[in-house]
Amino acid sequence: MDAFIVASKALAEQLLPIAGLIVLILLIVLLNNLIKVVKKVGGTLEKTHTTIDLVDTSLTKIQEPLNTVVKVSHGVDSGYDAGVKAIGDAKDYLHKNKDVLIEKKDELLAKTDEVIDKVRNLKKTPEPKEPSPEDIIGGK
Repeated sequence: MDAFIVASKALAEQLLPIAGLIVLILLIVLLNNLIKVVKKVGGTLEKTHTTIDLVDTSLTKIQEPLNTVVKVSHGVDSGYDAGVKAIGDAKDYLHKNKDVLIEKKDELLAKTDEVIDKVRNLKKTPEPKEPSPEDIIGGK
């Protein structure tokens, strides 16, 4: 058993420096890749800042037309509200004064009937006859 331990010790003394060197090389490769990733992230962040600035500029340009749309929308809303109020007021007025309106309607219909009767009577009366030239000269 002692021989095995002595052989393992000799092997470990020879392999440990090699294993340490391999670990150091892998660590250097890892750090190199990590540095590349950090640089790429930095570039990506710069592109992101540029994109955000472009979006901010576009939003600033769009703000005025959006304000106009909002003003038009408020105008349409005000017009709609005024229309609803006017129709409601007209309905209330008609409801309150329906008896007076019916009475006026009946008066107008009666006057219309009178005018129609007068027109019909005018059509029944014979139209005056035009004098003939002999009547003008005094022939008969």
